[in-house]
Amino acid sequence: MQIAPLPKNEAARLSALKGLEILDTPEEEMFDEITKLASMICHAPISLVSLIDETRQWFKSHHGLKARETPRSLAFCSHAILGDELFIIPNAKSDNRFKNNPLVNGDPNVIFYAGIPLALDDQIKLGTLCVIDNKPRELNEEQMQMLRLLGKQTVRLLQMRKDRDKLEIEKKSAERATAAKRDFIAAISHDIRNPLNSLLGMSEMIKDQPITEVVHSYVDHIKNAGEVILNLVNDTIELSRLEENASVLNNEWFHLSQCLAVYDNFFKQETKRKKIEFHLKNEISETVFLLTDRRKLEKIIWNLTTNAVKFTHHGSVYCHVFLETKADENANLIIQIKDTGPGISPEIKDRLFQKYNEFLPEGCEISGSGLGLSIVKLSLEEMNGNIHVTSTLGEGSTFEVKIPIVWKRDELSSAKAMDEAKKAAHIPEFLNRKKVLIADDNELNRKVLKNYLRPLPFDITETNNGIETERILLSESFDIAFLDIEMPGKHGTEIAKSISAMKIHPILFACTGLCMPEEKQQILSSGFEYFMPKPYLKEELYAHLTEIAKIHP
Repeated sequence: MQIAPLPKNEAARLSALKGLEILDTPEEEMFDEITKLASMICHAPISLVSLIDETRQWFKSHHGLKARETPRSLAFCSHAILGDELFIIPNAKSDNRFKNNPLVNGDPNVIFYAGIPLALDDQIKLGTLCVIDNKPRELNEEQMQMLRLLGKQTVRLLQMRKDRDKLEIEKKSAERATAAKRDFIAAISHDIRNPLNSLLGMSEMIKDQPITEVVHSYVDHIKNAGEVILNLVNDTIELSRLEENASVLNNEWFHLSQCLAVYDNFFKQETKRKKIEFHLKNEISETVFLLTDRRKLEKIIWNLTTNAVKFTHHGSVYCHVFLETKADENANLIIQIKDTGPGISPEIKDRLFQKYNEFLPEGCEISGSGLGLSIVKLSLEEMNGNIHVTSTLGEGSTFEVKIPIVWKRDELSSAKAMDEAKKAAHIPEFLNRKKVLIADDNELNRKVLKNYLRPLPFDITETNNGIETERILLSESFDIAFLDIEMPGKHGTEIAKSISAMKIHPILFACTGLCMPEEKQQILSSGFEYFMPKPYLKEELYAHLTEIAKIHP
């Protein structure tokens, strides 16, 4: 018996083989299909994908053979990898190199062998695809050609498998990085929202006091700076979810006219302060319902209009909204925001929708997050919409948004919706004389919420830890309870679970800086009816209270 010499590039060959990370891995269907096909084509009972390491030949696939490996010194494949072409032994018993080989004279009784080297691009032979029979024979030309083709396909599978594993590792690494980023953003959001709640809430309380105009302006500056930080936090969370494709469309029927009326009032106040004008032309009737993601649409309009107002110091900002209707209920919603600001240079225009691309023309007092337009672009892509920008330096810019939507007209529902909106403008009488609990370990947070509730004659009790909060809720009767989530002693969600299990229990508000969507869902599922993110918004609080009055007349 003749033992095959080592290939000249043995070190490089072994390195390439180990780099595939395939030795001693489980069987895989894609390789088993290759060996089955080789056996069928060559009419051979045994077919193997054989890989040669330092001491053995190991079978990635072994059709017709139970063994998973044999010693390298006995391997026919050790001879096959020394050449470039198909290695054929018609009758091993008459070949001096193999006639005394234990694999010939014993199990599996190898008499006929044909193996094609599995060669990488750089001619490194990893092993073979081979067929074996226990009787002398030959292959015809067609069988030899098919075996060569199957060998090439096996090499492609080996390389593809390595690429697949590499992609899987990179995917897991990216998932870990994404999770770490998400956790970091959530932690920062929580840590910033709590002090912001005190800062913005106390600013409102100071403004309610008899103070001079100068002090009033100072407080406004503090409040505006706090709102910039809050917008940065919100934008960072929004952009993170859009980039992760974790954001989902939540289409609903609604009146865009109501939203635009609120924006019209707000931006008229803002532009009046800057001594410029704001004009809204809304060609969508109050009787028209739109079906799209309301929150994303409002965010798009808000971001674009806010930018236009921020960068315009003379002249006006013009917002035009209309539908390009089609023959059926489908239409394109068109939003045009035009300003008389400084305009956008071509080099800036090219990177306008990139993250953190905040350019500040002369005269702009407060910068933003540099995320607003990125959020607009990603949101529009999610909604199958688009945005087009035209701009002339020194004259101004126009942003035109086009979003495919579905619309319908409903006179009765529209009138009812408008009537409901008017009713919601005041806190109902139902809420008078209710017993309310405010639970928060932060004294300033309790003061802010208590101040917002001051116009209502509530009987308010305060607690500052989870254990005392649960005790008092179990022993006394309350109508409404505002619970901080992360209190010492006991977590707010644990309290909510025990209290909501009671037959009669107060309406529970979750008050927290944990504002990631998955956190909100988890908190609400513990038994809370309402979610109040920090910093608190007075308007949002009153809207919730109004809703409670409708549900519990």
